Amino acid sequence: MCFKKKIVITEPVVTPLKAAGKIDAGKIYAIIQAKLDELKDTQASIFIPDMKMKVYNKEKVMASHELEEVDSLVYASEEFDCDDFAAELYGRGMGLVWTQIHALNWFVDTTDTFWFIEPQTKKISQSLEEWQGSDCRFFLGR
Repeated sequence: MCFKKKIVITEPVVTPLKAAGKIDAGKIYAIIQAKLDELKDTQASIFIPDMKMKVYNKEKVMASHELEEVDSLVYASEEFDCDDFAAELYGRGMGLVWTQIHALNWFVDTTDTFWFIEPQTKKISQSLEEWQGSDCRFFLGR
């Protein structure tokens, strides 16, 4: 008698990035305004969609599947470029920011620290690099 072993193939379990908590929209607004003051940028508009905004654990963001997945997408000039990368990460929970020349993402961590995220390289920093621009046009929250 021949026995067939049943093989079950499953997809790896991926845990989506979860917020570590929420803070008042006014506090997020103040954090962004302080970042703009630091950048000496007075013209950016700030759009906060909810009364409470999500905050994240920085280490979990850096190690997140979402960041890894967006970074692995292929750049194609005018077809899938900076705004498309930033839109992908915005759809996965991060804020969106546009400068005069570039689109990228942002979040606030559990210590009320503001972070920029470059979705094409997974780099997280507190300041913009020269090639990313210096004149923020708007911040859109998530």
